[in-house]
Amino acid sequence: MALNLLPPNATRLERVLAEVCGVIGDLPVTIREIMDPDKCPVALLPWLAWAVHVDAWDDAWSEAQKRAVIKSAYQVHVQKGTVASVESALAALGVTADVVEWWQQSPRGVPYTFRLDVDTENVGMTEVFAQSIERQVAAVKPARSHFTVQFIAKTRPAISVGVAVQDVIITSVYPKQK
Repeated sequence: MALNLLPPNATRLERVLAEVCGVIGDLPVTIREIMDPDKCPVALLPWLAWAVHVDAWDDAWSEAQKRAVIKSAYQVHVQKGTVASVESALAALGVTADVVEWWQQSPRGVPYTFRLDVDTENVGMTEVFAQSIERQVAAVKPARSHFTVQFIAKTRPAISVGVAVQDVIITSVYPKQK
């Protein structure tokens, strides 16, 4: 407990507050570390997410995804209601997606709708994670817009090309003649 510097005429409330607040200095983690997504203890990440107004939170996310979502919260709120906010929110989860708006579709789609073409190659896609993606997009999309999600599994064949070249050059070095 910290040294009590209250005057002798302090009220009971002031003494209790001084006693309770005196242990704040004994906490193992500083406030600065708690507010830093990289240094915040894992158990406190949901509280930090609440403090920076993360709209959609899922406890099933990995620690890296949670920290990335918290880091991107400011940028997402600055861009909220735009295609860029949807892309930023998905990038924080490690998801690559193409946003195709209604006027970009052929034939044209229903006005104020968009489609997400989610690439599932680098993401372990489960039903829970798919619902998490939908919640994340719903939280940051333009309020008037509706969306659909298409999960696309792209195959990328690996083509290996090998070339071997062997060349022999014989060089003779002679001493300089005088």
